Amino acid sequence: MGEVIKKMKSGRFIGWYLRFVDADGQRKQRASRQPSFAEARRMLVEIEARIARGRVGMPERNEPAHCTIERLVERFITEYDSPRIKDHGKWAAKLRITLRPVLEEIGGKRVASFDASDAERLRNRLIRGYAANTARAQLAAISAVFAWAVRKQIHHSNPLVEVKRPKSSARLEFLSRDEASRLIDAADALAQQSVRHAVLAIAVRLSLYAGLRAGEVFGLRWRDVDLDARSLTVARSYGGTTKSGRTRPVPIADELGEALRAWRAQCPATTEGVICPVIGDRDALSKWHPAMRRRPELTAVYRAAGLRVPASPWHALRHTFASLFVQSGGSILTLQQLLGHADIKLTLVYSHLGAEFIATEVRRLSLRR
Repeated sequence: MGEVIKKMKSGRFIGWYLRFVDADGQRKQRASRQPSFAEARRMLVEIEARIARGRVGMPERNEPAHCTIERLVERFITEYDSPRIKDHGKWAAKLRITLRPVLEEIGGKRVASFDASDAERLRNRLIRGYAANTARAQLAAISAVFAWAVRKQIHHSNPLVEVKRPKSSARLEFLSRDEASRLIDAADALAQQSVRHAVLAIAVRLSLYAGLRAGEVFGLRWRDVDLDARSLTVARSYGGTTKSGRTRPVPIADELGEALRAWRAQCPATTEGVICPVIGDRDALSKWHPAMRRRPELTAVYRAAGLRVPASPWHALRHTFASLFVQSGGSILTLQQLLGHADIKLTLVYSHLGAEFIATEVRRLSLRR
């Protein structure tokens, strides 16, 4: 376990130093060059995460003056690490896809010559060629690369920090109350065919009645559920932590509670005690086990219900829970807690859905009865 050391000399603060055992087994101490203990601690966490994966903890930071942005991106992908990255290979592959259009525009440009004007031109070209949300993601990714370079003192500034990004356009695909009911009926009908479909029927309910993300559905254990207290605890996503890194309690609706009580006796047993286990498709001898970041498809359930298949079939169920909650008069602050949003801005995208309910309540106001 590494440590952050406050280095002093003749009573004068010199800086925050990091002490750790590197991948070669040698104990090392290096200057973090970070402005605060918190930043130095975060840097130490990144170093230890790299070491855990067999990489050099603190690579040398000398970089030739002609370093290109493409080279900087590759260095970022190689050296950056975080406890929030559960699968570095998948993270790197996704980042490369996101940054591909960016590197086509500026990959060959020298880091030292890339300034705010270049960043604005990049933004304008991306906006003209891609949807607002896609352009935002691309700009955020390259900005993260430059921010990392500044922290590591590879480069002196982040040219994208002051560049205004396009406004995000929230895409809310959700079902009406009637459509949600039809989807549950279709899932129940398919559940008569196999245990796999029965698992899906419970998984669909957990998303619709509790607003759980797909990873949270398939990471939920029976020990996380208290049917007598009518409450469940969202503690993990698949086999890892939740998206926010925090646990949260969620009340169990009566209809969901009834379904879970009936399912407990039928649920295939697993060592981990997951509520929605899966079984391998190709291996006939495969045993029931927790899903590992690969959720079952919902396309057949939507089609059986006679519904259009959303772009994000699982997330549409979470949107449906949130939308129906607000339309039923639920508060945004309560919804934020139920969904596990760290920032209420994420929850506010549902706020307009309560307008009809608010109007109805105001019309009921009477001062002379």
